[in-house]
Amino acid sequence: MSRFRSWPHWVWWLLLLGLVLVAIAVWHLKQQKEERPPSAFIALLLPDQQASHKYVLAWQDAASEAGVSMIQITASQLVAMDAAQRARLRGIVLPDSIHRSISAALAGVLEEYVQDGGALWINYDAATENAGGRFLDKPALARLVGVDYLLYQEMGKAMVRSDLMLMPAAAVQALGIAPGRFQPYPGSTEPLLQAATYGYDEAVFSYLVTRGNFPGQVLAKSKDGSLIAGLRHYGRGQVLFVNLPVTFLRVRTDGLWLQSYLNFFNRHVLHLPQLASVPDGIGGLVMNWHVDAENAIPYLGMLEDLGFLKQGPYSVHFTSGPDNNSPGDHLGMDVAHNTTAQGWIRRLHQLGYEVGAHGGWAHNYFAFNINEHNGRQWTSYLNNNKQDLEQVINQPLTEYSAPNGHHPEWVTTWLRHNGVLAYYFVGNSSMGPTRAYIDPADMHGRPWAFPVSANGDVASFEEAVRNKFSDAQMTAWLASMTRFATQQHEVRLVYFHPPGVYFYQKAATQWLEQTRQLSEQGVFRWYTMTQLARFLSQREQTVWQVAPAADEKASWISIDARNPTSLERQSWLLPKTAAQPVLLAGRANVEALPDAWRVTAKAGKNLRFEYLQPGSAAEGEAND
Repeated sequence: MSRFRSWPHWVWWLLLLGLVLVAIAVWHLKQQKEERPPSAFIALLLPDQQASHKYVLAWQDAASEAGVSMIQITASQLVAMDAAQRARLRGIVLPDSIHRSISAALAGVLEEYVQDGGALWINYDAATENAGGRFLDKPALARLVGVDYLLYQEMGKAMVRSDLMLMPAAAVQALGIAPGRFQPYPGSTEPLLQAATYGYDEAVFSYLVTRGNFPGQVLAKSKDGSLIAGLRHYGRGQVLFVNLPVTFLRVRTDGLWLQSYLNFFNRHVLHLPQLASVPDGIGGLVMNWHVDAENAIPYLGMLEDLGFLKQGPYSVHFTSGPDNNSPGDHLGMDVAHNTTAQGWIRRLHQLGYEVGAHGGWAHNYFAFNINEHNGRQWTSYLNNNKQDLEQVINQPLTEYSAPNGHHPEWVTTWLRHNGVLAYYFVGNSSMGPTRAYIDPADMHGRPWAFPVSANGDVASFEEAVRNKFSDAQMTAWLASMTRFATQQHEVRLVYFHPPGVYFYQKAATQWLEQTRQLSEQGVFRWYTMTQLARFLSQREQTVWQVAPAADEKASWISIDARNPTSLERQSWLLPKTAAQPVLLAGRANVEALPDAWRVTAKAGKNLRFEYLQPGSAAEGEAND
C-alpha cells in the first residue's frame, strides 16, 4: 500500500482520467443501445463536411412533394450505429453531386448493410472520387452496382456521354411517369420507349458509360446499351443504381427523374406509406384555358355547347389588353371596354372557375420581347392585365400563365409580391405541382409551379393540329392522362386555347364523358391551381413520423402525424395487406382501394394509426 502512496500525483490523475473515459464510453454505448428508432425508414446519407445547401434542399423538397418520409444522417452517424440500429433504416440514399467521396469504413458499412437486408440507392457519381477530389480507378461501391462504370482511366472525359434514354413500358409505369413523356422508339428489336421533351427537338441525358451485363432488372438504358437505371438483389438486400445526375437536374427544372425514382424506391422497393399530394387522396386534372385575344371569345360558346361548362372547376386565364402582336393593332381582347368579354369572365367566375392572368396585357408582343434583364420595362404590362381582370371579378388574382411559355425569373418575383399562388410552367415537364427554382435562396414562399403535361411535343389541341394528330390519337392521350391521375392519386395539368378545340370536338366530347363518369364514381376531380396551391401549402406544414409499432406488434408500422392548423383532407396511401389499418388517435376515414389502403384525416391537428407491413409473418397469418 505504501508503494501506491509513493506514486507521483500525475499517475493518479492519469488513472482517474482513464476511469472517466471508460465511464463515458460505457454511457455512450448504453445510449446507443437505448436510442429511439429513427423517425423514418429512409435516410438521405450526407457527408460529414457541409454539403451544398441547394442540392440538399432539392432532396428535401422532392421528398416533401412526393409524400415520402425521409430523414438526413451523416456518414459518421451511420458508421457509429450498430447493426441493429442500421437495420431500422429500410433504405439509404447516396445522392449524386453531394456525396462523391466516401471512406473505406463507410463503404464497408454500406456493403454489410445491404448484405443484411437493407436497400441502398446509389446515384450517378456518388462514391467515385477520393478525398482529394480525383476520380478513383474504380468506384468504391462498384461491386454493389454490378457493372463497370467510371472508365476515366480508359476513356477520359468521354466516359460521360449524352444520348437518348430508353425504357420498357413496364418501367415507365412502375416509376409513375405520366403518359406522353415517353414515345415509341423505332430503333430497337425489343419494345422500348424513349424519353421525349416538350419544346425541344430531342431529349438527351448525361450518363456514365457502363460495361457488362447488369445482374438484375434493367429499368432504363441508353442507345449504346449503357445501364441508366437498374434494381438488383445483393445478399439479402437490394441495390438501386440510377446513372443520372438527378440532383443536378432537379435544380435545373427537370425534377421528374428524382421524383420518379424516389417514388419507385419508396413504393415498389420498400413498400412504405406515402402522403398523398391531392385532397382526400383523390386524383384529378387541372384544365387550364389560355384565352389570348379577341378572336378566342366566340369559341367559348363552342366549349359551352360541347359540355365543358357542365363540369369543372377549371383555371381560365385571359390576356386583357387592347393589342396582341404590336402596340395599336387592336387585336387584343380589350377587357376594360369589351362587355362581351366581361360577361364571359364574370360568368366563369360565378361558376367557381379560377380567373387568372395570361401574361402581360398584349400576348405576343409581351411574349416575344421579355427576357431575363428587362423586367423594369415590362412590369407595367403585368400590372395592367391584373388590374383589368380584378375590376371585372372584384377579387384579387391568384393564378398566372406565361404566354408562349416565356417566364423569366423577374416574373416569378412579381407574382410572389402580388399575391399570386400558382402559375403554369413549361419546365419540370410531366410533373405534378412543384416549387420550381434554380437559386433556392428565396425558395420558401414562392408560388407553386404547375408543369404542363404533353404527348411528346404536343400539349394542346392547336399543337396537335400542327403535328397532324388524328382525333383518335388525341382521344387516347386524354383518356390515358385521366386514367393515370385517377389510378396514381395525383394531379397533372393539361392546357389549350379554346380555338384549338374546334378541330377535336369528338375527342373533347369523349374526354368529358370519361371525366363525368369517373367524377360520379368519386375517383376523379377537376381542380384549379389555386385550390391545390392552398392545399399543398397547408400540406407542407404536416409533420409525420414512421416507426415500428409497439413490441407486441413487431410486424406493424406506426404513423404519427400533426399539423399546427389542421390535418383535414390529408390522406396516406398504404400498401394493401389483409389487415385493415387501426386508428389509435384522432379522426379519420379508412378505405380499402383496389391496390392500397387510404387513411384520410378529418378535422383535427393530430393523428396516429398503425398498419400491417407487407411481407411479414403476421400478414401471412392474416391471409390465412
